[in-house]
Amino acid sequence: MTTDIHRRLREATQAAHARLEARAGILEQIASPGGRRAIVMRFHWLHADIEAAAAAWLVDLPALAFETRRRTRLLEQDMAALGIGEFRPTPGGVQAGGAAEALGLMYVLEGSTLGGRLIESRVRSAGGNLQGLSFLNPYGRHTSLRWRAFLAVAEDLASDPAAAVAMVRGAVAGFDHAERCLCAEPVHA
Repeated sequence: MTTDIHRRLREATQAAHARLEARAGILEQIASPGGRRAIVMRFHWLHADIEAAAAAWLVDLPALAFETRRRTRLLEQDMAALGIGEFRPTPGGVQAGGAAEALGLMYVLEGSTLGGRLIESRVRSAGGNLQGLSFLNPYGRHTSLRWRAFLAVAEDLASDPAAAVAMVRGAVAGFDHAERCLCAEPVHA
């Protein structure tokens, strides 16, 4: 399902998405215990920041079911499974000025559920273990359905041209923040 706003979001973030994938090296990181711990902490940082920035704007959109899309708690469980104690990343760096911009930020996280399924499949097919990686596939067999529901909310909100521009701005900011979180200097527990 490609909607007009989905096309606009994808086109606006295509270069940033490619750069992030090339720099993050997620499959390589999760192959070693230390790398896996680091990447899970980095994803926690990313999700905690974006969820905090988006919550006030999106919690009241019933069609989105924002609370069910949060992965911070799941990442905390994954960190515990990997033996990582309490971890509080340095917050900040991302904000939302309205619902449309917040939905643009969430585009990054929701899109990562599609990539996460692919990563999980590759790890499994290579005989790797999935300990501490449940955040990759939070929706299981409902991922496509949840993605389509997210895009429907985005399309509805983007019927206002100013909201569409804000949503794209949020998605670009979200990818910039994802690159900072996932590719920055090492994060320490």
